[in-house]
Amino acid sequence: MKKLFLMAAFVVASVAASAQIYVGGSLGFESSKENKDADALTSFSILPEVGYNLSDNLAVGIQLGYASQEQGDEYTVSAFSVAPYARYTFAKSGAASFFVDGGIIFTAYGSDAEGSNFGVGLRPGVKFAVSDKVDVVAKTGFLGYSKNSEKFNGGGSAFGLSIDNTDLTLGILFNF
Repeated sequence: MKKLFLMAAFVVASVAASAQIYVGGSLGFESSKENKDADALTSFSILPEVGYNLSDNLAVGIQLGYASQEQGDEYTVSAFSVAPYARYTFAKSGAASFFVDGGIIFTAYGSDAEGSNFGVGLRPGVKFAVSDKVDVVAKTGFLGYSKNSEKFNGGGSAFGLSIDNTDLTLGILFNF
């Protein structure tokens, strides 16, 4: 039993020593008013991410998320999400790498908006290597399918392509 445990510990240590692990994520905050007399609409999000580089062009990871949106006493919405993905880097130019994330996302909503959403699709992005240990990442758009539960927005679904600056996320990744 001791030999088996020591061998398992050695294998885990060997994999961890040569691992290409990255951690990071993004934060978001916005406060806006429709007009001077309206209550402010305040949004906050935090999206931590962890991943593992399988090769120079392929990585797997998961992004967890929490988002909150409220407008005075009118409504409050909170959301928790889980999004595992596979990342394929298809082009590199100097410090910049262009990639596409393919994966699924599950989001559960609470407070004044009950229900959930499930989606599967592709999301393009670019990664800029600031140093060997730090990358700045930008992702925008989505090509895929999503479906709401009956409780959330009546259970609708959508398929399509959306590439615009309203869905832009910027983040930082630390490489180990």
